[in-house]
Amino acid sequence: MPLGGALQIGNSALVAHQAAIEAAGNNLANLATSGYHRQKVDLVPHRSTEFQSGLFIGRGVQINAITRQVDNALEGRIRASISDQAYSLARKEVLTQIEALQNEYSEADLSSRLDAFLHAWSELSTPDPQDHALRTLVIREGSQLADFAKGLHGGLAQQRTQVDNSIDAAAIVSDDLLTQIAAVDHQIMKANPMGDGAPTLRDRRDVMLAELGEYVDVSVHEHPSGSIDVFIGSMPVILNGESRGIRVERLDIDGEMNVRLVVKDNGTALFPTSGRIGSLMDVRQRDVNFAIDNLDAFINELIFQVNKIHSQGQGLSGWNSVTSTNRVLDPTFALNDAASGLGFTPEHGSFQLHVREKSTGEIRSSTIQVDLDGIDAGNDARLGTLQAAISAVGNVIASVTPDGRLTIAAEGSGSEISFSEDSSGVLAALGINTFFEGSGGGNIAVNQRVAQSPELVAASQDHTVGNNHNALAMVELGKQQIDAFHGLTFQQSWARRVEDFALRINQINEQLESDTIVTASLRAQQQSVSGVNTDEELINLLAFQRAYQGSARFLQVVDELLETLVSLV
Repeated sequence: MPLGGALQIGNSALVAHQAAIEAAGNNLANLATSGYHRQKVDLVPHRSTEFQSGLFIGRGVQINAITRQVDNALEGRIRASISDQAYSLARKEVLTQIEALQNEYSEADLSSRLDAFLHAWSELSTPDPQDHALRTLVIREGSQLADFAKGLHGGLAQQRTQVDNSIDAAAIVSDDLLTQIAAVDHQIMKANPMGDGAPTLRDRRDVMLAELGEYVDVSVHEHPSGSIDVFIGSMPVILNGESRGIRVERLDIDGEMNVRLVVKDNGTALFPTSGRIGSLMDVRQRDVNFAIDNLDAFINELIFQVNKIHSQGQGLSGWNSVTSTNRVLDPTFALNDAASGLGFTPEHGSFQLHVREKSTGEIRSSTIQVDLDGIDAGNDARLGTLQAAISAVGNVIASVTPDGRLTIAAEGSGSEISFSEDSSGVLAALGINTFFEGSGGGNIAVNQRVAQSPELVAASQDHTVGNNHNALAMVELGKQQIDAFHGLTFQQSWARRVEDFALRINQINEQLESDTIVTASLRAQQQSVSGVNTDEELINLLAFQRAYQGSARFLQVVDELLETLVSLV
């Protein structure tokens, strides 16, 4: 073999080992670089050449490839674990804020306010139900209960707005990441259209995919060319190297605002199940809306039960005129039909309407039938039929306001009206002679007329001065098992609702801890595959250095041989 072949061998060794030294140095330089994947130099021998019949000798060494040490399946599992961890963390944040709003087990919570309200009725029941100060106390505690409920409802509504804003912000970041990933994908294709080169760009793309995984769960399909398609569920959001974009869409469904994630270019719905966006969309319905509905259902029942008792009692004076606080939206429907628009449902029964002559104290009582038995639906009580039945009572005028409220008035200033024995609940449903007005946590308030006139607080049940039976009935309400609460009392029902959220927080804490452990474990596996090991790289560096030095010495020997050969010529 001519000495020229030896020079080629030495030169190939210098070039190959110099590149290997640079690769090892690059690995060490990126020891602490987030998202960096270790690069491995693959050295292979040059093809041998025949220097004598049947005898072959090598022609040196060459670099076959410099490859990123990456396990794509493991990278996908890490992205999924990042999404799961982000989901748990986002849900924990919202649940913790809901718990803080409820502020239960303190002196400023709904349970305490309800206790104080019922205790005020207990105070009024003895020793003197006529005491103006005790009646004012009942009104004050009722107002504080209503104010706390409205404050909690407003806080939950604000929490929902905050979640919506967070979804918007996360969608904007995610859409920007998709654009950036698509741009890097183009650069990878341009740098090495049919191979696995451009390792730095691939690392950058993987980092952005992991960051995207914090917001939404994605799956990635890599083509042989190195280009990728990115999917949310089964829907591509990056296809053929182009980002299709994502955005948030708001829909009004039955008067309730809903949000969903859609593909920007055609509006196709996306259904993320993990990541921060998936969590926020889930927690919005599953936790925040649930908490609002829970509160509204509880307050709705509280209003109705308190009003059922109050509407059948009498205060120190009767009403000259009373207008229902609740509207009938469609008077053509029976009063127990949801289409009528009442927030409470009356039943088949009756109530007593009393007219008292102030000058003589004489009381005339009339029974008003409320036909809601459903036997003959056409004859079931409607707002108009109830108005007619009341108007048939002497010295009483009943009318319906343009906005669907029933007004009952005594004819002349010498009479006043009162109510009792309402087995139908229609007075409470309409809001006549009631303590509270409203239908839920967002609009509960003490009846304005009662708040202005404490003498209208109905503590009596038989028109007798000093009678406290209605006040006692209100106290007993706190101990009553409520059918709508499956046999629980008000306090037990609210405690159960609070415990439910405490259980949710406990579960999400456990889930977050589990997700964190899984992510850490997968990160450790990734480090073993793709991470830079200082000891290993120093060993490689030493080996490449020795090889380089040996090759240099080899070339020096060849040079000396050439000088000897030239001197002989």
